[in-house]
Amino acid sequence: MDSPSPSGINGAATSRHRLDYLVGFVVLLCGGYIAALVWVDHGNGTFSRLSDVWHLMLLAIVPVSLTYLFRYWRWQWLLRRKGHRVPMGRGLAGYLAGFALTATPGKAGELMRIRYFARMGIPAERTLGVFVFERASDLLVILSLSLLAASIFPTLGALAAIVLGFVCALFGAAAWPALLDNLKSVAARLPGRWLRRLAHFFLAAALELRSCLDLPAFAQSMLAGFIAWGLTSAVFVSLCVGMGLQLDPMVALGIYPLAMLIGALSFVPGGVGSTELAIVLMLNRLGISTADAIAVAVAARLVTLWYAILVGAVSMLAAEFAIRKSTR
Repeated sequence: MDSPSPSGINGAATSRHRLDYLVGFVVLLCGGYIAALVWVDHGNGTFSRLSDVWHLMLLAIVPVSLTYLFRYWRWQWLLRRKGHRVPMGRGLAGYLAGFALTATPGKAGELMRIRYFARMGIPAERTLGVFVFERASDLLVILSLSLLAASIFPTLGALAAIVLGFVCALFGAAAWPALLDNLKSVAARLPGRWLRRLAHFFLAAALELRSCLDLPAFAQSMLAGFIAWGLTSAVFVSLCVGMGLQLDPMVALGIYPLAMLIGALSFVPGGVGSTELAIVLMLNRLGISTADAIAVAVAARLVTLWYAILVGAVSMLAAEFAIRKSTR
């Protein structure tokens, strides 16, 4: 039997160390979040309010879990149209594993999916291209749903301009062959082999992104996004109702997506803290007390962000176990 090549061993070790650092970052973030909750609870009784809706939070796990299936359906469909038949079990585990690192800066930790899908024969640049297309589509979906809460956020127009400008620039650059050709020649002249390889990798990912820019892919991606984020918004509304908050349901449907958008543009990892603050301030504008607003914000984040991280962690353990088993 041939022994593993040194480059393969070094590559696996580097990937493993990077994964360890990212996991450590998320663990520290989780610890900080718990400490912040304990501090906030002293003056607001957040934990006692959460105990009033724990049954709703448990029920909310069902629609939130459904959103993961719709998102994976989109992911699998985008890969299938490129000729990849991804095994359902391994593919779902690899996709969900990315959620374990969703609270990393720019959600970059979710790109650890590259590690798992590469073992299914999918090139890294293809995974990156699909990931970027998925994130950009979700931005448009979240922006659309945020319009429902425009009445309580006067500067939404400026926010919309930033998001639309970013997505248009991203898609426009990927769809502009002349620009990519010029960037290829620039990349070839970069100093250092590592820098040239990195530049060529991102250019290859841009070409993969370009292959997603057609009407069927866009329509399918937006449909899955609207279903997933619509369910998430409905979960937020149900938590508000469960706490007895008197809100216009249509406006309430737009609050969580808008808060997510604000959290994303704050560049805080996972929008932790900034998303909750946005929810509290918007609910305050609707006459909801700060104590109740904090409780709703925390409840919503526990069943969305932190539940996603938990599901991702379990899936990552399963994926890593499968890798170790296959290399024995």
